[in-house]
Amino acid sequence: MNKDASGLTKAVADALGTQRTAALTELASRVSALRRMSEDAGTNEVLLTPLTGRAAEKWERLAQREAEDWVYVRSSDGVTVLAADQVSEAGLRDPAAAVIYPELHTRLVSWWLVHAWRSADLLADTLDNLTWRITSGAVTARAVIEEAGSLVDEQSAIAQAWRTGKAAAQDPVKRPALVREALTPVLLKAGFGSRMNGSHEGLQATNVLTLVKKLNKATGEGKFPKWYDLLSDAAHPAFGARIAFATPPLVHTSKAVTVRSYARSPMSLTDGESVQVLEPTVAFAIADSLLTAGTHMLNLLDDGLAVVDDFGLTTSAATLTRRTYWRAFHPTRGSRACPCGRGKWSACGHHWGSQIPAPRAR
Repeated sequence: MNKDASGLTKAVADALGTQRTAALTELASRVSALRRMSEDAGTNEVLLTPLTGRAAEKWERLAQREAEDWVYVRSSDGVTVLAADQVSEAGLRDPAAAVIYPELHTRLVSWWLVHAWRSADLLADTLDNLTWRITSGAVTARAVIEEAGSLVDEQSAIAQAWRTGKAAAQDPVKRPALVREALTPVLLKAGFGSRMNGSHEGLQATNVLTLVKKLNKATGEGKFPKWYDLLSDAAHPAFGARIAFATPPLVHTSKAVTVRSYARSPMSLTDGESVQVLEPTVAFAIADSLLTAGTHMLNLLDDGLAVVDDFGLTTSAATLTRRTYWRAFHPTRGSRACPCGRGKWSACGHHWGSQIPAPRAR
């Protein structure tokens, strides 16, 4: 079965049309680039637990007995302790930064990687399903919409929280607490939000229909609610599933008879001289929602990684810990290439009080 650069057979490419096929080819190329960049990445995430009362006393006794280097900060009322181990020499000189910044950076990195892996899988699977596995395509395309909506929601919140934290250019001793106060609630919901029975009331994940609306607004497309409804119907044993492999209704001029044709591949009508491809309604919804949501998703991932790197380089998080993790870049200086890969260090703005990276013009 011969396929083109998008992975589609000629019959499928003809059914979807030249414009869609070209756009799908470009999307497939971007998905491949994302997979090459992130597929073999791995990271470690640190999560610190605020300690009070006996738990804080127990930690203090253990820390005194162990040979490890610990740093800690206390809350303003002295009741709560936040402590970190495996601190670098630089971290020992700046305990507040060493406690807070590496933890937040590792959590930001894992947040981005999980979205990147999930996005790459769903996009690649949906592209593959457009070889006319329409039933599976409806399921994965619907999941693409949900993932894109989640990314819109969470990335906006993270960018705003870091914008607030990065502007906290006051006393460096107070700054880490302000940054943690801004980012921790957002990362907590992004990492632990759930709608399962028994999930924490204060950590309810955003309703999926709300995510669809947010994606609709962010892209300006306007069709996502309609696409999502059709794909949901096709993903379930409902009317949408019935028409996934069907032609549109062909109505006799008398209106007395209606005919649908069903096949496991795209269908067309011919009069012996010309061929008319019959519109594959569900396949069009899969392809169009995939292109719009997928393109926006990949753009958001590019912009989101810029924010994650900006946090790490502005705070020098990786220099404060001996732990290893992905994107653990160290700041450089002057006209040298910035570790973030987006230009010279002097032009990238990884310093307190500057703006966070703006979305790239596209």
